[in-house]
Amino acid sequence: MTNDHNDIIRAHVAAVSSMLLGSRRLKPSVAILAGSALDLSARVQLGQIAKQTNVDMLHLAFEGTGDSVRMTDLSIIVARGNICWSQVDCRLWLPRTGSRAVILPQPHVRGGFRLAPGEIIHVDKKPADTDEGIARAETRLRRLVERGVDVTGQVEINDLALAA
Repeated sequence: MTNDHNDIIRAHVAAVSSMLLGSRRLKPSVAILAGSALDLSARVQLGQIAKQTNVDMLHLAFEGTGDSVRMTDLSIIVARGNICWSQVDCRLWLPRTGSRAVILPQPHVRGGFRLAPGEIIHVDKKPADTDEGIARAETRLRRLVERGVDVTGQVEINDLALAA
């Protein structure tokens, strides 16, 4: 991916962070990662890292499309005790009030997830207006990415090249 792609990815990480955290500061026990789509092997490796480090992970997957790049997936990886939970194909949902977004897993999965400053928390209930809330979240995400959002003091965004 090119430097232009990195700028788009960074803008998405900042926007998603802002939507999920509101004005709160992310603690080191949660990591928001971004990169290529995760295959099963990569999810297992991240699960092992999550368990070893006790860090909850939110992964934003991107795909290059010619001169641009687009976000294709949002996944969570959370270790609790001896079990590591992984949810792929999640969506952001935003309430009508426009307050903090929630992470919705696939429709067959119970509940949703909130990003607290120090962990990803399972919420037992899904919102009633799922489609409308997802549309609101997509609109907000697009606007934040286009205009940019300053997350200084809330989230530290670093570019790291990982060895293949």
